[in-house]
Amino acid sequence: MVDMSAVHAMPSVFLNVSIGRIIEKYGLDTLKEYVRFVMITRQQALRLTEYIAKYEKNALVV
Repeated sequence: MVDMSAVHAMPSVFLNVSIGRIIEKYGLDTLKEYVRFVMITRQQALRLTEYIAKYEKNALVV
């Protein structure tokens, strides 16, 4: 579980070195199966959803 209560911003660099690395190393399915976000705001959830969607789109292009 990832507690997002103390997170105030999620810049791309943060997402790339955290979520992006997990996806690269273990795959998107593993991220979705094992990582859960708690105490997450609607804005944070939208940001994560957009990031993952862009990541999936770019992975399909390569």
